Order: sequence, then C-alpha cells, then structure tokens
Amino acid sequence: MKINELVKILPEVISIDGPLNMEINSVVDDSRQVKEGALFVAVTGDNFDGHDFIPEVIKRGANAVIGEKPVSLAKDKTYIRVNDSRKALAISSAWFYGFPGDKLRLIGVTGTSGKTTTTYLIRAMLEEVGATSGVIGTIRNIIKDRELPTSFTTPGSLKLNELFSQMVEQNVEYVVMEVSSHSLKLHRVEGLTFEVGVFTNLTQDHLDFHKTLEDYFWSKQKLFKQSKQAVINIDDKSGTRLLDIIDIPATTYGIENPAHLMAQNIRQTMEGVYYDLVYQDEKYPVFYGVPGRFSVYNSLSALAVGITLGFPIDSLINALKKVKGVPGRFEPVENDKGFTVLVDYAHKPDSLKNVLLTIKEFCKGNIITVFGCGGDRDREKRPIMGKIATELSDYTIITSDNPRSEDPEAIIRQIESGVVGRNYQKITDRRKAIQQALLMAKKGDTVLIAGKGHETYQIIGDKKLHFDDKEVVKEFLSGGGL
Repeated sequence: MKINELVKILPEVISIDGPLNMEINSVVDDSRQVKEGALFVAVTGDNFDGHDFIPEVIKRGANAVIGEKPVSLAKDKTYIRVNDSRKALAISSAWFYGFPGDKLRLIGVTGTSGKTTTTYLIRAMLEEVGATSGVIGTIRNIIKDRELPTSFTTPGSLKLNELFSQMVEQNVEYVVMEVSSHSLKLHRVEGLTFEVGVFTNLTQDHLDFHKTLEDYFWSKQKLFKQSKQAVINIDDKSGTRLLDIIDIPATTYGIENPAHLMAQNIRQTMEGVYYDLVYQDEKYPVFYGVPGRFSVYNSLSALAVGITLGFPIDSLINALKKVKGVPGRFEPVENDKGFTVLVDYAHKPDSLKNVLLTIKEFCKGNIITVFGCGGDRDREKRPIMGKIATELSDYTIITSDNPRSEDPEAIIRQIESGVVGRNYQKITDRRKAIQQALLMAKKGDTVLIAGKGHETYQIIGDKKLHFDDKEVVKEFLSGGGL
C-alpha cells in the first residue's frame, strides 16, 4: 500500500515532507510495535507524547510518520503533519484494513448506563431473526460465537478496524457496539457510519475526563452526526434535548412521556419484568428475565432498534424471553443459605440507586451493600454514592474498588463524607468486606456487591491483580465460611 493513496483522504493535512511512493505494510501508534515499513502515528496522550518516540521508530524502520508538531526527517522518509493525529489515526487504520466498517451494518449504543445490556439484547434479537452479528463492548468482544478479551468499552481506532476486518472475513452482517463518550471525543470512531445510534440516558459520570456535564452531553451527541437513524430514551431530559437538535429520523421509547414505543402495566417480580409494549396503537405482552425499572428501559431500547431495522415484533419479543441476563449485571450468585447475593457493575450514582430501588421491590429482609469507588476517576461522585448506598441499604460496607494510583483509604474517606446514619463500616480489603457481608446476611436478606460486576481483576497501584467478586462469594460460601 502506498502512502500517496492515504494522503488523498487524510483530514486536515498541514504539510507533507518526503517521498509519496513509500510502501506501507503496517499502521501503528505504539513505538514498540514498529517494524520495517511501518506508518507510525504520533499521538499525544495523558502520560506519553508519541512525538518523543519518532527518532526511535525511524531507527526501527518506519517509512512514514504522521504527527501534529513540526518534525524534520531524513529525505528518504515521509512526514505528514496534520491538525489532529487522532483523526488521522482513525482514517489511516480504516484505510489500511480496507475500510471494513463500510462493509458492516453498525449499531452504536451510547449513554451513561445500560449500554452493555442493550448491546447484548440487540444481539439476541439479531440471532433470533437469523442475522449474523458481532459485539464490541465493556465485557468482551464477540465475533459470531467467538469471544475475545477487551480492555476498553470502545477500542482505539486501530484495534477497532482490526476487529471489523476479522468480522468481515467471518461474514458478519451486524456489529452492535458500545460507543463511549471518550471514544467520541477522542475520535476513535471517526469516519464510521452507523445504521442506528442509540441514546440510553445521561447522568453524572466521567467528570474527571469531561470536566462538565455539558461537555459530556456534547461528546455523546456526536454519535448522531454519524448515524442514519436514532433511537432515544424520551424519559431522559438529555434525550429530549438530543431529539430537538438532531436532523435524522428518530424512534423514541419511554414509560412516562409519550413515545413511539411505550411500556404500560409494568409488573415486577423476582423472576423479571412483565409489561405491555404499546406500538402503533397495538399492545404486545413482553417478559424480560431481569428485575428492575432499568430492565424495562433496556429492553425497550433494544426493541426500538429491532423495529427500526424492520424486524418482526413477535420475533424480537420472543428473543427477550430467552435472554438469561448479562454477566455482572444484576447477576445472582446461587447459594443454599436462604439469602440472595447479587453482583452488579453499578459504579455510578444513578446506576447504584436504580439497582438498590429494584432490590427494595422484592427483598423481604435487609439489604446489605458492599461497594467502593475507582481511583483516578470522577471524585465528585464518591460522597453522592455514599449517600445513596446508606440511604437505600439497611447496612453498608464501604471498601476498595480499583484504587489505581490513589490511596484506597483516602477514597473511602471521601465516600464516607456523604453517608447518612451510622449503619455502615469501612473495610479496605475488598475480599474481607465481601466475606463480612456474607457473615452478616440472614435468611431473606439480599447482599449487593456493586462496582466491579464482570471484572476479574483489581487494579492497585500499577498492578492488575486477579479478583472476581463472584469467585470470592462462591469460595467463601462453599469453603465453610458460613
């Protein structure tokens, strides 16, 4: 592949120095992965500046470099200066892999909560109607039936296009992907076109990155500039705002406000939620086997996508009946002790509140909550979550989540500043905190272990250690802990 082909489509090129007939055999943004004939894209990140590694990548054999800063290279090398390296990386990645995103029908889901579950529900519906699909998201990436590990909600543009390329090779038709606000602001999905963009909701999160909720909202709305159609939660005030500013066809869903798809006669049980779907003056009975008002919203959003894509409603509803849940999302850990143990990814104020309110609907005994807050992330939400947990639980154990570079006990003190009452304790060691909750639980109680959900690790300092909330519960309960 020749660099001159890429130059024709690169956005916001400032200058080009060097030959344009250079052969490119790989595109990389990590200097350690550079090999002979590579194109290196220098990106400025939080911890490192790719421009600092340009001399090293040239020694490793890179033929060309893209960057934002003025750089002089040897005459036999090519340097392309651009206004935004991240945009250039996205376009370069797509170019190198043959624009695989254009060969797939992309469904993008954005919002503070509900993204993962919604993508899994949409995938179940696609399977029900016989469409081949892949998933890209927080828990794992899926290509047909093959599961791949993941590090980010939305991968960097290089990895993303590599995944798309693999999906094209496997004849995948639809890709359902979580589209994070980070990925939109950092141009990871630059140049992609989505068949449907989905907006679930917007509540406080990621203010360490966005600084303000306004910036968070505007980052989310970028998805709909790249979408052909929209599916929007009209009960969320940001959804109403979004509907007013987009210029593409939109299908709305909700419980409270008039919408194209509405849920009525909602009935919650421990087994799940029952409701009537109202669409075009017709009523359809729906069952989804995960309790909670949030489950109604998640299932409505998936149904709205299926209807927007033109699939039969009966098939979509039938698919919902078969879904047993999503890993780490209101996931029960089976035991014979007479109490309920739930593991949930709730790590934001709104999601923690929703989960606890749902538990209150069916819990006959006490609610015991174990949770913490991640380090190097939005600090403003810590006391808010402390307040929510202690207000809605009968007893709360504040512990560590992924403290990262922060002092775990300092994080706990910030959470503690928002607590209500005295029915709580602090146990920094997450394993001991979970064990204490299980020791306290009696018949009819519910133990909620929140914050990490599907995660199988804990990040302490610069170490990523194996840790699985479900494993800890199972080991303790089966090993004579009770």
